Amino acid sequence: MIYPHMLNIVQRRHIHPLSILIITFTYIFVVASFHSYAFIEMVPLSLYPIAMIIFYRLSIRHIKHVLIASLPFATVIGVSQLLFIDEHILFFHWYIEARWMAFSTFVLKNTLAILAATILFLTTPIEQLAGALLSLRIPRFLVIQLLLTHRYIFLFLEEAKRLREAYMLRAPHHRAIKLSVWGSLVGHLLLRTFDRAERVYEAMTLRGFSIQHMHIKIKRWTMKEMVYTYVTVILFIVYRLVII
Repeated sequence: MIYPHMLNIVQRRHIHPLSILIITFTYIFVVASFHSYAFIEMVPLSLYPIAMIIFYRLSIRHIKHVLIASLPFATVIGVSQLLFIDEHILFFHWYIEARWMAFSTFVLKNTLAILAATILFLTTPIEQLAGALLSLRIPRFLVIQLLLTHRYIFLFLEEAKRLREAYMLRAPHHRAIKLSVWGSLVGHLLLRTFDRAERVYEAMTLRGFSIQHMHIKIKRWTMKEMVYTYVTVILFIVYRLVII
């Protein structure tokens, strides 16, 4: 999602959605392809998200919130590296426990991948991403499903906010929602969002919506943007092949 105060900057410093989509997928693939102890080798790859943040003048606060939200999941999954690896590796001139190097590498991989994906969604509207996916010959019904899922996420968050406000009004002395009512609240939330999504779809149908006739604009890919994409992708691939 592009925040309103970023809109002018994004429009002035625009990269074709197909270019940034291909570059982001390549970047994430290259990051994921490094082995479990490649912490030092992966550090230079952080230059790409840093350069994009500076280029688009993105809000560090919003990116920080996304990284903090993803950190617990990465930490829980990365703990397996601490439990199942029991060996030592040479790090510069010292022998260190391989489990901590593997854990640090996994967290860095997760951080770089989340950064790249966050930059993609902060700088490119979902409608333009849909057009870029169609340019890559992704089936149309999958692209429409992506658009509808994107819309459903915001309906889900909106209903969750309303449900929390209703709970806090009925229990003003509680600082947070009690664990004993989480089950019923989650079930109620899903039912409300399903009902809301169905009403939205019915309204769209009454206005003539259909998958076959839904117009998704596909922007023209210029030679300059094509060269920029190929050069960036080749740089990522060459770096990965050199650092083996």
